[in-house]
Amino acid sequence: MDSVKHHITRATELTALSVWRLIQQQGFTADDLLTEEESIKREKLIDQAGVDAMAASLTDIPFTLEIVGSEGRKHVHQYGEALPTLMGTFGSGSKKLDMVNDVVEGSKAAKLNTPGAVSVVAVSSHKGLMRTPDDTDYMDKLFGPPQLKGKLSMSKTPEENLAEVVDTFKIQSHQINVVVMDRDRNAHYINACEKFGVNLILIKAGDFLPSILSFMDPTTHKKGVYLIIGSGGFEEGILAAVAAKAIGGFCEARGWSGDAQIQKRYTKIWSVDDLVTGKLENCLVSVSSITGDDKWFDLDGVRVKGEGGSEVTTLTVDNDGVKIEKRVHH
Repeated sequence: MDSVKHHITRATELTALSVWRLIQQQGFTADDLLTEEESIKREKLIDQAGVDAMAASLTDIPFTLEIVGSEGRKHVHQYGEALPTLMGTFGSGSKKLDMVNDVVEGSKAAKLNTPGAVSVVAVSSHKGLMRTPDDTDYMDKLFGPPQLKGKLSMSKTPEENLAEVVDTFKIQSHQINVVVMDRDRNAHYINACEKFGVNLILIKAGDFLPSILSFMDPTTHKKGVYLIIGSGGFEEGILAAVAAKAIGGFCEARGWSGDAQIQKRYTKIWSVDDLVTGKLENCLVSVSSITGDDKWFDLDGVRVKGEGGSEVTTLTVDNDGVKIEKRVHH
């Protein structure tokens, strides 16, 4: 997988660099007051720069990579029109892999040049990643560290799962960091967490990076996340599940829809092996920081280094663990 890792990290790094350069050239700042039309136009520019860069970087890879999920496709439902999305098959060779991408995760951060925008790719074996369904954009998630495997379950109440955290780690409820997307659809989870007395971290967007953090031992990381609970993006769920399989985190999920008829199709609880049937040794996640200073891993954004060089920070997750590296591109 060394060759694969080289090409995949290169793809997210060149994508991050391309989007960062666009942000700098256009002079995007947090002080910009955008109309809805201007906001969508800016997001199109950002996504197109990312899609073009990632497509170019994957064209000549020495293995075959089929994209089975791309976060950008949900824009049709959100905005009523398609935004640039990376789909298709890239490269050539006998080794075949599947890929899910979020070319620019944190597009709101990118279009205002604020912390948290990254470029993300996850790969696994061919036919080894659950494809994004046509009828829902969302996934109900329960993620946690390896110590909670065999103890947590979506079939239990949120209170029962929180009690398992207390019992396993021998800590007080207020010491448990739980991340939930701040959405009406997650109100019952939020209420349960508030009543249990955990340190509830409500986020407006971007549940992917905290998901990776939740799969790590919370006692050894200063920003330890014990649980991710509630619904967020479907593709982000698959991206996270690849990380969970790679490092042994707890991961259960099921499809979520606000349409009661559609929801009836998603009663089955998926394990990590349902979401990612691919081989452990083929699981890889690459996250390259664009605007930097995310609140989860403190990843640096793209930095100018010398004449014509730019340093990109990349977080990778595979069966060797979680690593953060910096590389200079010219």
